[in-house]
Amino acid sequence: MRLVYISFFTVLFSLNTFAQAKKSTVKVERTISKTPITDDQNNLIIKFVGPTKQPVKSNVKMVVDEETVFPEMNEKGIYIDHIDMGTYKFTFSVPYWYDAIIEKLKVNKNEIISITINFNAKEIGAK
Repeated sequence: MRLVYISFFTVLFSLNTFAQAKKSTVKVERTISKTPITDDQNNLIIKFVGPTKQPVKSNVKMVVDEETVFPEMNEKGIYIDHIDMGTYKFTFSVPYWYDAIIEKLKVNKNEIISITINFNAKEIGAK
């Protein structure tokens, strides 16, 4: 009978741990610039946050449509760049963490896009 209880609690604990696993999340905020944005002005701000809520400062791979970029972040985990008007697919990845994906991000005229990526660690054995 003890073996049944031990097995039951082991399975229950395993399912509960699995259910609590979180994928990486994305938050997009948009603001309209009071002045026209030119090609030499930055209008894309991305903040990378790791599973421990600390800034991610390296090892990020960012794919925009089909172009791969390895962004250089500052000490706060922030990457700043210029992006033209259009619609883009973004994929953000870091080894051993879940990817974060934005399927369609539309960038409008004079818009400043702020993205926060909250990475979460993969479970052991997850692909």
